[in-house]
Amino acid sequence: MTHSGTEMPRPLQGLANLRPAAEDLFDGIDPREVLRGIWQGKYVILGAALVCGALAYGAVSQITPTYASMAKVLLDPRERTFVTEDQVVSDLNLNNEVVASEISIMTSNVLLSEVVRELQETRPDLAEILLPSVAEPSLPRKILGMVGMGGDADEAPAEELDPEVAEAVRIDGLVWALRRATDFWRDGDAYIISIRAETESPVLSALIAETIVDQYIEQQLEGRRQTANQATAQIEARVADLREQVQQAEAAVEDFRDQTIAQHGSSLEILSQRVLDLNEEVVQARIERGAAEARYSEMERAVAEDGIEALGGMVSTDAIRELTARRLELEAQDAQWAARFRDDHPERRKILSRLSEVDRSLSVEIARALDAQRNELQIARVREETMEATLADVEQRFQDASRSSLGLRQLERETEAVRSVYRDLLTRVAQTRTQQSFQVADARVIERATVAGRPSAPRPKLMTVLGIIVGAALGFALVLLRRLTNRTFRDLSEVERASGLDVVSVMPEQTWRNAEQALAELDKNPMGPTAESVRALRNHLGSGAQTALTRSVSLLSPLSGDGKTTATLLLAALAAKADEMVVVVDFDLRQDTLAKELRLGRRPGVSDILAGEATVDEAVTTLPEHGFDIITAGEMGAMGADGLRTEAIRSVLDELKENYDLVLVNTPAMLQVPDASLIARSVDQCVLLVRHGSTSRIALKRCLSMLSAQRAPLEGLVMTRADSEGLQSGYLFSYGYA
Repeated sequence: MTHSGTEMPRPLQGLANLRPAAEDLFDGIDPREVLRGIWQGKYVILGAALVCGALAYGAVSQITPTYASMAKVLLDPRERTFVTEDQVVSDLNLNNEVVASEISIMTSNVLLSEVVRELQETRPDLAEILLPSVAEPSLPRKILGMVGMGGDADEAPAEELDPEVAEAVRIDGLVWALRRATDFWRDGDAYIISIRAETESPVLSALIAETIVDQYIEQQLEGRRQTANQATAQIEARVADLREQVQQAEAAVEDFRDQTIAQHGSSLEILSQRVLDLNEEVVQARIERGAAEARYSEMERAVAEDGIEALGGMVSTDAIRELTARRLELEAQDAQWAARFRDDHPERRKILSRLSEVDRSLSVEIARALDAQRNELQIARVREETMEATLADVEQRFQDASRSSLGLRQLERETEAVRSVYRDLLTRVAQTRTQQSFQVADARVIERATVAGRPSAPRPKLMTVLGIIVGAALGFALVLLRRLTNRTFRDLSEVERASGLDVVSVMPEQTWRNAEQALAELDKNPMGPTAESVRALRNHLGSGAQTALTRSVSLLSPLSGDGKTTATLLLAALAAKADEMVVVVDFDLRQDTLAKELRLGRRPGVSDILAGEATVDEAVTTLPEHGFDIITAGEMGAMGADGLRTEAIRSVLDELKENYDLVLVNTPAMLQVPDASLIARSVDQCVLLVRHGSTSRIALKRCLSMLSAQRAPLEGLVMTRADSEGLQSGYLFSYGYA
C-alpha cells in the first residue's frame, strides 16, 4: 500500500465548534455528577466514620464513669392565709427575676457550705470523690496535668496553714467542687427548679441533690422564722415605747385638767354643761315672766273695764271657788222664794244679806288674787334677771376656761394619736406571735432524687455513634470538597461536555510495571476490558478493513504518565494480530521512551534519520514476539529535537506508509514539550488521551487550543487509566473470558 506525500489530511471533526463548547460548559456543576462522586467516595466516608467512632469509643473508655441524680422543687405561687390580716413575712410574688434569684440562692456558698457540712457527717469520703487533688486522677486529668492545665497549684499545703484557715480553705474547695458537680435550671416557663448532681458515686449524687433541696427549704423556713421573730421583737419594743408615751401623755392631760379646775373652779366639761343648763333655765324664766305679764295685763284690763268682779272668771282659788259655789246656792234659794214672796219677805232679806256678805268676801279674795298675780310677775322678773346674770357669769367663766384649754385639747389629740398607734401595735404583736407558728416555705419538693442505676456519663454507645456521625460528616465533607474542587475528569460526560468531542474509548487502570506486561495482557485476556478498549479505539480510527489507505496515527496526552506510550504499543499489538503491517515510531526525542520500555538498548532511531546518519530501513527494529516493528528515538537531547520540521516528519512518515499499513507515532507530552503539536499536524489521525481523575480541565482546554491552532486531525478522545468504581457501569467490562 502506498500513500502520496502530497495527500491532505482528513478534515477536522468537531474542532470548528470546539472552543465555544469548552468555554460554555467548563465551569458548570452537574448535581448528578456530584452525587455520583459522593457515592464513589463511600469508602472514604465509611473509613472516616469508623476511625472517628473507634477514637470516640477509645477516649470514652478512659473516662471515669459518673452518675447523675436529679430533684425538682416547685416555687408555689399559691398564698396561704392562716389569719385574716397581712402576713408578717409576705409570700413570693413569682416572676422570672424571682426564679432566677432563687437559683442564685441555691448556688450561693452560704447554702452550699451548709450542704458540705451536712454531707461530711454522713459521707467521710466526700473530699476524695469531689476533689481531683485528693482522688486518683483519670487519664484526661493526667494529660491535663502533664500539659500544665490540671491540678490546683495555687492551693497551699494544709500543714502550712492555721487549722481554722485550713478547714475554711477545705470547705471552700468542696463548695467549688460541689458547684462543678451540680447544675440548676428552670423547667421551661414553669415555676420549677431542677437540681442535678453528678459524681462518681450514684449514692452520693442522690444525696447531694437531696441535701441541697432540704437545705434550701430549711433555710427558707429559717429565714421566714427569723424575719417573723425580728418583726415581733421590733413591734414589742415599739409597743413598750408607745406604752410609756401614752402614760406620759395621759398624765400631762390630767395635770392640765387639774390646773384648769384649780383656776376656774370647775372643769371645762362641767362649765359647758352648766352653760347649757342655765340657757334652758333662762329660757324657762323668760317664758314664765312672759306668761305672768300676760295674765297680769289681762287682769288689769278686766278690772279697768268691768271692775274687780270681772276677775272672778280669770282667777281661781279654793276660796273663790267655794264663795262662788255659795253665791250660786244662795241665788238659787232666792229664786225659789221670789216665786212666792216679795222682796221684803224676811227670808228673802236674809238670803240677800248672805249674798252681800258672799260678794264682799269674793271681792276681797279676787283683790287678793290680783295682788298675788302682781307679786308672781315681780318674782318672775327677778328670777329672769338672776338667771341671766348667772348665765353671763358662767359663760364668761366658760370662755376663759376654753381659751386656757387649747393646750389641753392639743394634749388630748396627741394622747389619742399615741393611744391609737399603741392599740394597733398591740393587735399586731398578737398577730405576729400567732403567725410565728404558721410559717411555711415558699417551695416544696415535687420530685425526690433517686440513686442512678447506670452511669450518666460517659455514654460509650452514644459517643461512639456521635463519633461515627462526625466521622461520616467529615468524610462526606472531604469527599464533597474534593468533588467540588476537583478540576479533573472522572466521567465521560464531563469530558465530552468540556471538549465538545466524543470519548471513543475508555482504557482501564492496570497494575503493569512496564510495557511488556501490558502487551502480555492482550495474549492472556484477548477479550478483557483492556483488549476491548484498544479494539474500540482501533475501530474508530478506521484501521484494517475499513479503509484501503495506510494511515499514520498519533496518540497525544497533556502530561507524562497518562498512558500514551502503553496505549500506542497496545494498539500496535492488536493491529498486528489483525495481520496488519504496523510500525511504531518514537518521536519523543528527549527520552527515547520505547527503547527504555522494551529494553532495546541504544540503536539508530528518528534523530539519526533526521540528521542523515541513518536510513529508515536501518532504524527499523523488528519485534517478532509482538508482531510489529519499531523505530526508537535514537540519540536523545535537544539537538535532535531541534531538527523536527513538519516536512521532515511527513517525509519519514510517508516513507514508512509505503511499507506499512499502520504507522503509530509516539510523541512527548503536549504541555511539556512543544514537539507534540507539530507532530500532530503531520499525521493523518490523532487522538487525545485524558487520564481519569488526573488530567485537569485547564490542561485539556490548552491541548485542544493547541491542536485547533495547528489544525490537527483530531478524531476524538480516549480516557485512560480509568477506575472502574469511578465510572458509570457499562464503560468497562470483559466479555467471554473471566
